[in-house]
Amino acid sequence: MTESPTKHFIRQRITAILNIPIFVFLLYLLFIIPGMSYSGVIDLFQKPIVLALTLLLTFNFSYHMKLGMQMIIEDYIHGKKNLKLALLLNNIFVSIVIIGCTYSLLTL
Repeated sequence: MTESPTKHFIRQRITAILNIPIFVFLLYLLFIIPGMSYSGVIDLFQKPIVLALTLLLTFNFSYHMKLGMQMIIEDYIHGKKNLKLALLLNNIFVSIVIIGCTYSLLTL
């Protein structure tokens, strides 16, 4: 294991709790965006509070996903080399998601 199971458990629960209000914000976006024009959506995401909350949503959901996948990988992949490779690929995938979403949001 890469860290103490207790720290992992606590981090997973904290991100899960934070996901609840962030999910409410996501639902808000999902309901208002379909009725907006393209320029309206661009204007919406250029507002600092919306941009910050969307970035927080991206970071928190991605980190929570990383923690969950890490737990699954550690439980089901045996063999030191395969475990290290799977954990590395998990980290790379999450990094790509975060970088891609952040770049997309900041270039609007």
